[in-house]
Amino acid sequence: MGRTCLGHAARRTANLLTRHYNRHMAALGLELTQAQLLAAIADGSASSAAEIARFLGIDRSTLARNLKPLEVAGLVTRQDGKGRKVLPVLTQLGETKVIEIHRTWLKAQEEVSTLLGPDGADAVRTQMSKLRKAVHILDSQEKTAADTASQSDPDETTLSGHQS
Repeated sequence: MGRTCLGHAARRTANLLTRHYNRHMAALGLELTQAQLLAAIADGSASSAAEIARFLGIDRSTLARNLKPLEVAGLVTRQDGKGRKVLPVLTQLGETKVIEIHRTWLKAQEEVSTLLGPDGADAVRTQMSKLRKAVHILDSQEKTAADTASQSDPDETTLSGHQS
């Protein structure tokens, strides 16, 4: 299973890449996840914390946990959005940190990209995108199947869930 499992290969690769970027981000007192979160907030295109979480591929509770140390460090604050939405925004210190993050990220990115070569880096991004799309399709199919199963004919079952 270990040699053929796509999940295992993706996790091992993600762990190695994360360590590489973390070594670079350590000089800024950050980890890659925090740097990515700050960059996503800096992008400014999200209208809610939920959108940021979706973009990063994390759930909202993970986002909330990751925001806390950034708030404590004075890099992020919360701003009321539309309705009940609260949007994390960068402070002035956070904006300065994002500039440092970008410079540091470029160096870490260049190191890996140079070893892969331009065609190799593009091929990795393309294949990872295909893998994500495949898993999204499978997730969607599972959700559809689960929704269909939960919408059984109400005449077939009683309130207790037993067939009559």
